[in-house]
Amino acid sequence: MDSRNEQKGVDPIRKREDAMRHLLAEARGAPTKTIIEELKKGLGVSRATAYRMMKSFRTCGAIKNNSARSVGRPKGAKGLDPKREQIIEAAINHFVAQAERPRFSALVQEIAQRCREKSLPPPNWRTIRARLRDIDNQKSEADAGRPDGEGGKGS
Repeated sequence: MDSRNEQKGVDPIRKREDAMRHLLAEARGAPTKTIIEELKKGLGVSRATAYRMMKSFRTCGAIKNNSARSVGRPKGAKGLDPKREQIIEAAINHFVAQAERPRFSALVQEIAQRCREKSLPPPNWRTIRARLRDIDNQKSEADAGRPDGEGGKGS
């Protein structure tokens, strides 16, 4: 019973790889569009899936399972343009440098005002909160690496 389940999972992948091998060997000079159309017809997949399969096959010689592919934006990737990132960073650095931190809403308003002055759309407050947490985490990691009594707010 286990071998039957394993065969069900492997057969579609093997079928796709065989179809890809056959098409690429047969259509060496053919444009990519032609190969993609053949894959769509032969395997019943979407154009995007066919392109993804072809890319995977050309890079590693096999077609990766879709479940192994990560979904969403890569960890640490930032979706804002560099100008707004600079505005946020400058405002947060000013915010963090103050002896008594103002309210978070004041920081959000300050960043929104700076963005409007440069005709940029203000970022969402969640983005600002994430950047503030990143800076706080970097500071706490740097402070954790120092011996007791050195650095910190007191010196």
